[in-house]
Amino acid sequence: MSIDSARAQPVATQHRFTVPWLTVLLFALAMAYADGFWMVALRGAVGSIQRSQEPFTTWLRESTLAVPVYLFAVLGTLTLAMRWFGPALRTARPVVLTGLLIAAAGTLVGVVQLAISSVYDHQLQSDELLVMGSMHGSCNATCLDQLQQAQISTLIRAGLIVAGLLLVSNLVLVGWLLAMRGGRLAVATSRWRADDPVELEPAVPTDQVAAPSIAPVARTRVDDGRGMVVAGLLCLAHIHVAVLPEDLTTWGGAALLVLLLAAAEIGAAAMLLQRPGRAVLIAAVLIAVIALVPWLCSRTVGLPGVIAGALAVMTLLLAAALLCCGDSLQRRPGTSAHARALMVLAVVAVTFIGIAGTAVTWFDQPGSADNPSISHTHPAT
Repeated sequence: MSIDSARAQPVATQHRFTVPWLTVLLFALAMAYADGFWMVALRGAVGSIQRSQEPFTTWLRESTLAVPVYLFAVLGTLTLAMRWFGPALRTARPVVLTGLLIAAAGTLVGVVQLAISSVYDHQLQSDELLVMGSMHGSCNATCLDQLQQAQISTLIRAGLIVAGLLLVSNLVLVGWLLAMRGGRLAVATSRWRADDPVELEPAVPTDQVAAPSIAPVARTRVDDGRGMVVAGLLCLAHIHVAVLPEDLTTWGGAALLVLLLAAAEIGAAAMLLQRPGRAVLIAAVLIAVIALVPWLCSRTVGLPGVIAGALAVMTLLLAAALLCCGDSLQRRPGTSAHARALMVLAVVAVTFIGIAGTAVTWFDQPGSADNPSISHTHPAT
């Protein structure tokens, strides 16, 4: 049997699914800003008067800070839909079910925000009642208890109404976006990846074949861990930059140290992306320790400080794991694009929650007479 030497050699290919970021972003933005509107409206109706100032600025600030949480919720829903229905939703049933899940996930995020906001409103209103009772002396302990119970009952009833409005508005928004997309929903985008580095060329004798180009190396667990270390360093830098305005008003030396630490975190993240190696991982471990030690020694346990400490611990553990177990992790295939994105979004969402606790000055003016409701819990670096 003769072999046709002019026949082209096939290239092995396989699917690689990526995250449909445009779809995720559209759903997340729509629900984040719509839910934020209802929560600000509730606050203006039955919430503390201290938090009712400048409603538009409040809505814009809080909705923007909540966007990463909604991104995580939408992407998590799409990941589940891809496992249940496959990467392509071809019929009405999976599209409708996935849309309902997206609306439910967004509503869950909104209800959690609503509950936290209502608890904070109750605390502020209780303090106001105590101050008013001490000033006028016309309301005894029983009277104060009755007023507080009435406030709780009002907040619960209003919260249930707003929770229903969140669900309805999210269902309408998700349905509208699906209709605008022609009733189609992409839970994953597909790309073809060549596993064989040799192009389609006629076969020639082996002694005349040039050395083939090196094929792209498949992602491994080392790449996943390195990406999370980069995310941890960048998120730590963001929190440290967010506390600079307050550090400048308290102690300039602390602000300089925080600024240098943020610069080191950004620099280490950039080096880890460009030239990953043991030296850069060791630098990441040292930076995480430097960021963690002051928090452990500080008595401040505010929300930003706790989150900064958690990010430092995560970065330290991941970098140390890459240093100790890099060879074994290199032999294990990496996670899917959806799983990697979920892990990064989780870190980013937690970071934005920490930034919200710093009351950053480019969103509003903390501590000013016009906005007395902003608390100044100093985050430890």
